[in-house]
Amino acid sequence: MDSYDDDERELNRKTENAADDTKGGLEEMGDKMKSGAKAMGNKMKDTHKDMDTEYNKEKLKEDVD
Repeated sequence: MDSYDDDERELNRKTENAADDTKGGLEEMGDKMKSGAKAMGNKMKDTHKDMDTEYNKEKLKEDVD
């Protein structure tokens, strides 16, 4: 095999890894945004609720799903 094929394979592997990392990061960010939106809705329904507590409860629900 020549080094060009090896370099190309390595580049493809790195590209796939970067794409997987990005996808995972985007999914995590989406979950955080969803949890935050639900926590805000809960806070708006009952203004005495603590926003951090509501967020953490919703985040746990997202992690289970």
